[in-house]
Amino acid sequence: MSVCCCTWNRPEYLEELIHSWLIQTYPMEKRELVILDDAGQYGNMRGAGWQIVSFSRRFATLGEKRNACVSLTHPESKSIVVADDDDIYLPHWLECHARNFSRGAKWSFASSIFWSERNHIVRKWNYENEGWIMHPAHAFNKQLFWDVGGYPRMAWMEDHFFFEKLRERNIEHINALDEDEIPFLICRRNMSPKHIHTTGMSLEQYQKMNAEIDFITDLKIGWKKDYLLEVQTFLTRTV
Repeated sequence: MSVCCCTWNRPEYLEELIHSWLIQTYPMEKRELVILDDAGQYGNMRGAGWQIVSFSRRFATLGEKRNACVSLTHPESKSIVVADDDDIYLPHWLECHARNFSRGAKWSFASSIFWSERNHIVRKWNYENEGWIMHPAHAFNKQLFWDVGGYPRMAWMEDHFFFEKLRERNIEHINALDEDEIPFLICRRNMSPKHIHTTGMSLEQYQKMNAEIDFITDLKIGWKKDYLLEVQTFLTRTV
């Protein structure tokens, strides 16, 4: 199972994402994390089951960057799991997707997530209420990904059009969460304005954007707060 994460100039978030990866309950020998950085910020770093591929030339679109990240995965991996660098993933994240694939799913997603504003959980998001798929909560069969041509060359809504490609093949998303299982994703919105989320940019903005890059030689991997405790507190408060 290959986890793919695209990043750009957000090291403090990436430190938490890598920690989320390290604490997964799914066996380490069956998974990898590939992080693609087109700011040239980190050099090529490696750790336990994870690596950062880093170079200082930007992709024209996020869709192309996501495709490149998938192309860097292990040739024997069967499935691709999406990770966003600014989100938090709880320890059962990969177990849920792996279980779903073992049941025959080709496109796996979480029907509910924890929604966080300024790094505080404020509500529980549900697909049945919202009607749209949460991109960082899904995964897909790797061969299927290449069969449909991957993500389109778009800087925004590339995920939406990728999902449409899957539906054209009559592939429907299957919930990775069992009944009453808590969500594995804390989707964080409205974080620090210092690092802009590039997915909402036009192609022209994306190509021209220039920002100061602090080159990183070492990452302080770890969560900045106890997210498991925050989840339990939120669930207790909302029962």
